[in-house]
Amino acid sequence: MSLLLSLPLMLLLILATAWVIWRQRTRRAWRRESRLDFETVSTPKTLIAHACGGSAIGSYPNALESLDQWHAMGVRYFEFDLQPTPDGSWIGLHDWGPTLMRWFDLSGLPLKEQMLAALQPRRALSSGLMTSLRMRGDLTVITLRRLRAWLQVHPEAWLVTDIKQDNAAGLQDLARALGPLVQRVVAQVFTIEEIGLARRLGYGRVAWANYVPRWPLNALPAGLAGQHLDLVVLDQRRLRSGTDEPHLQALINQGFAIWVFTVNDRQRMEALPECVTGVITDCLVPGPDGH
Repeated sequence: MSLLLSLPLMLLLILATAWVIWRQRTRRAWRRESRLDFETVSTPKTLIAHACGGSAIGSYPNALESLDQWHAMGVRYFEFDLQPTPDGSWIGLHDWGPTLMRWFDLSGLPLKEQMLAALQPRRALSSGLMTSLRMRGDLTVITLRRLRAWLQVHPEAWLVTDIKQDNAAGLQDLARALGPLVQRVVAQVFTIEEIGLARRLGYGRVAWANYVPRWPLNALPAGLAGQHLDLVVLDQRRLRSGTDEPHLQALINQGFAIWVFTVNDRQRMEALPECVTGVITDCLVPGPDGH
């Protein structure tokens, strides 16, 4: 009997301990200072704002204000992250771990939600909870409805998807939310089957995102031959000057443009092969001439 009585107390103690540790971690993450310095560059390459564009207070914001700031600086392509929520919606968020804790004040969660998050640190939150939480810098998290409204008042802007879970479902829900505006979205796809899906949904451009799965560069020209793609997006850290250029040229000969991620240094950008036409970045912004 004493063992049965002590078991609930032990579980309660474990839960309380987990909650205290979780609270300490989230408070440290929220208080941690993080600064991101912009660097002006003059380049013919297209600059693509990463996660809606870095903010002076950090990277990966996925916030409306970042879209506005980078648009005002002359950028016209905006990559953004989407995570599904348990209530069937989508939220602009890179991950449910460090990025969530860094950008959102989780002390605003109801106690029950805090307890559940303590037991499951990467537990997804509902869209209602996410939009009710305070963001660092009083920024505004993106939702599908907010993306639609933003695109409507920025007719020369393009969005670039980075859907973190269930890409096919995310592409479908985003297309429904945007309607005809989906023609100004670059859909990043991760499987051959998703190429046709993105085309049927009306996306303006379709990009093969070579990181899920990560095919060897020398296998890409044959693997993507004949596919209805506009772009190939590559990890710049894996590019090797000279030896990789024949494979890049083979992709270009098939009609694919080449973008790379994530480049945050002007010297690295200048060292990229000339055939790379787009650079996804947190902090490189156009010079006075718009490049």
